[in-house]
Amino acid sequence: MESLRQKAGFTLIELLVVLAILAVVASAVAISALPGDADAAREDARRLAALLEAAMRDSRASGRGIAWSAERQGYAFWYRGEDGDWTLYPRSSLYRPRALAGPTELTAVLVDGRSLAPGERVVFAPYGLRSELRATVAAPGAQFFIEGNVLGRVSLARVYAN
Repeated sequence: MESLRQKAGFTLIELLVVLAILAVVASAVAISALPGDADAAREDARRLAALLEAAMRDSRASGRGIAWSAERQGYAFWYRGEDGDWTLYPRSSLYRPRALAGPTELTAVLVDGRSLAPGERVVFAPYGLRSELRATVAAPGAQFFIEGNVLGRVSLARVYAN
């Protein structure tokens, strides 16, 4: 009579197969949870709109001008130093220089309909913005317009393609 051996537990191969399946499922969940380009552009546009409005408000409240400059991949806010020159806000400030996420870009910045020149700053004076400001934040699949007016109001709108 042959001795029958009872099987108890799982074999090593079975455990490795289950672990591999769990790893694939966990990777799929992690990738689907990452924000897409459109979400990153929306967050960058919201942040920029809020910061522009706050800078206009702070300029009026403090009686001191605040300037904003834009580059394709980011933007910075400036204040007048003791020597009268424009100085970047420190990294610890709300107005610290910021880079845009991933493929998000400032594709256009217009002041009264003309493009902002490289290195040019938009000045938020204590008595209000003298010009109309329009910035376009774009990423693959999403485009947002930020508009600031002479009354110090900033609006954000998403542009949908037809």
